[in-house]
Amino acid sequence: MTYPPYHVRSAGATAPNRTSPVTYVLLIAVPAIIAVAAFRAR
Repeated sequence: MTYPPYHVRSAGATAPNRTSPVTYVLLIAVPAIIAVAAFRAR
């Protein structure tokens, strides 16, 4: 049984559709911060 040659992907060749983890953090944190600010104002 033979395997195809192994190629290491370079760090610069990331998928263009990949969403950054920072984006997920902001999507969760920003509405939470806005909600806390809205409830504290009352």
